[in-house]
Amino acid sequence: MKHADIIQWVLLLLISLWHPPGWESALAQSVDFSGQLSVWIQENHDDGRTTHLLGGRYIPRLSMNMDLTGERFIDAEVSVNAFWYADTRMDNDQYDADFHRAVVRYATPQTTTRIGLQKINFGPARILRSLRWFDRLDPTDPQQFTDGVWGGLFRYNALNNANAWLWILYGNEDLKGMDQLPTSEDRPEFGGRFQYPVPAGEIAVTAHTRQVGGDRPAPDEFTENRYALDGSWDVTVGTWFEAVLVQQTTPAIHDNYLHLATLGADYTFSIGNGLHLTLEHFVAAAGGHPLDTGETVHATAFSLDYPLNILDNVTALGFYNWDDNTHAQHVEWRRTYDRVTFSLSGFSYPQAPGDTAMFSSTSSVEGVGAQFMIIFNH
Repeated sequence: MKHADIIQWVLLLLISLWHPPGWESALAQSVDFSGQLSVWIQENHDDGRTTHLLGGRYIPRLSMNMDLTGERFIDAEVSVNAFWYADTRMDNDQYDADFHRAVVRYATPQTTTRIGLQKINFGPARILRSLRWFDRLDPTDPQQFTDGVWGGLFRYNALNNANAWLWILYGNEDLKGMDQLPTSEDRPEFGGRFQYPVPAGEIAVTAHTRQVGGDRPAPDEFTENRYALDGSWDVTVGTWFEAVLVQQTTPAIHDNYLHLATLGADYTFSIGNGLHLTLEHFVAAAGGHPLDTGETVHATAFSLDYPLNILDNVTALGFYNWDDNTHAQHVEWRRTYDRVTFSLSGFSYPQAPGDTAMFSSTSSVEGVGAQFMIIFNH
């Protein structure tokens, strides 16, 4: 049995023992069952071939809450990702089911502690995210779906709005976030983040370290360290930046320092119901030492968001790679009710989205096409 499986079953055992004896008079409990069902149909035209994709996903979610004394509480969430899709190009279908979230949280007025399978994300960037370390959120995905990571997270919130994060991850052998190589099996990862308020904004430093498993281009295990500085301000025009340095300590990789940076801004124009514009520029470079940037890669993205009325919203996203002169576009109309969301989108991508800085590698769209999706929450 894998260590991640052991963690899953231990977590479920803790949840099953949710009501400790003798606490009946001091605790108030609630249990809630909810879920999200989504179905979609998609048509792609790529390299002279047409593909029709049918898909569905159901995420049942069981959540429990226990109020303690002194403004403290414990809650838990267990959810499953069950999906199916059929691809006419491959003439086959695939289906699977696995844990989506399995996390227990203990909270006080100033601290939060989470243990289990959870989503961890941070940073101010919206599209070209240099700090996309642990999630694979796709800005074009109506579901905003991403896998979680196994581990523990502690967060302290100071009274002046400063906050500190500490985490340890374990049992995450699959690629996550910006990983190009997998984490070594049975080796924990560590990291932390400190965020501090400044006039009209906030600034933060983040660090993370892990052992990378033996795989191409590095056949032996080595240490990877990540360091980041980011900040955001809101003075008429919202602005932000993310700067990341990745150090890979192995002679098997010649350019073992990777530099990533994102600079962004947004503004809402007083046109009609309010036209919201977001612009981001992304730079990546590799070198043999921390100050060596070598050859750089540049990309720019924009997002235009306009609410037609209380139910309907139109969003347009665009991406341009300055080095190979490729571009991508995505336009979506979305109607949202209390429980049901309808999404109709059209797209044009020059290559698989996983090869661009804009889109998550979990996205299934490529070429030119359209997608219609219905999302039902209960």
